[in-house]
Amino acid sequence: MKHVDIAIASSSVIVTTGLAAILAKLRDIHVTAKEIDPERIDEQLGKLMPLILIVDPLTIDAQKVKELKSTSPSRMFIIAVYTTALPIGTARVYDKTISIYDSIDTITATLSQLLEDESDEGQKVLSQREKDVVTGIVKGLSNKEIATEMNVSVNTVMTHRRNIASKLQIHSPAGLTIYAIVSKLVKLDEIKSQLPI
Repeated sequence: MKHVDIAIASSSVIVTTGLAAILAKLRDIHVTAKEIDPERIDEQLGKLMPLILIVDPLTIDAQKVKELKSTSPSRMFIIAVYTTALPIGTARVYDKTISIYDSIDTITATLSQLLEDESDEGQKVLSQREKDVVTGIVKGLSNKEIATEMNVSVNTVMTHRRNIASKLQIHSPAGLTIYAIVSKLVKLDEIKSQLPI
């Protein structure tokens, strides 16, 4: 069973308490739901740092949602809970939408999809250590030289290399070089001597 922290922001007591009650009944996901004051949303989100924020678009407008996404220190999905259909332009601001008329199964499916997306994304994101290994590889360093530079064992470097290959599905130094340049891990002039002429 997956565990997820969810914050609910709405000026409607019926929406917040109703959603909290529904979330508590979900079978496949264990939810810790916190109601937050829309007037103090920035401050409270900073303390709670939920993975999912459910907002009432009548209380938190689309502009505020964009601001919350851009200023959040960690990955946060934002779901709109609506009573009437949202305009298409507004609906695109949210990661998902749910209706107050949705069944528990529909809400579970929506949350499961978000959690699956988050898990897939997490598998593709490299840790800082893995980025350091990629940088060393594209600069032409051996495993031993990378290990010395990072102050770790050669076995640790090799484990990082396997994880990198698994996450990125890139299995050649040339492919890693392209990835490193596109991801801005290295600048082209840093690795010119390693590139074929």
